[in-house]
Amino acid sequence: MARVKGTKALSAYKMAKRIFNREDNIYDKKVITKQLITSILLMYMDECRKALAEGERIEISKVGSIIPEVKVHEGNFNLPMCNKDGGNPPYTKLKITRNNLLRDTMNRNLLSNIESGIYGLDKLPFSRQQMDILKKSGYIPADAKIENGDDE
Repeated sequence: MARVKGTKALSAYKMAKRIFNREDNIYDKKVITKQLITSILLMYMDECRKALAEGERIEISKVGSIIPEVKVHEGNFNLPMCNKDGGNPPYTKLKITRNNLLRDTMNRNLLSNIESGIYGLDKLPFSRQQMDILKKSGYIPADAKIENGDDE
């Protein structure tokens, strides 16, 4: 997956800073500090982690869901089952879904960026392989170059 070099994931502190600096933040900035917002976000994240560890589904409004799943190695299609010491224990996975509004917004932003000559989302450019596929299909110009992407 391509990503802009030098960018890092959105942490609780970075999210608190964004919330604190929002124009629609109507709270007294002397009372509601970045540290307070950060601690609330960390508590929220800790509760999400605990809920997922117990198998609860997490719904994040206007974003989507995080759904825990339990899996068992099936060994179908004549493929050998993995050989771990002690057999093949069951395991867990997370499935992440997004809601339709977020999907439509992301797709609209992507297509708008392509029309403007930005190949990918602002912080997630296409990989070289994706660029080659889009060039061959004629979706983007053959002389298009990717900036700040990786070498995948």
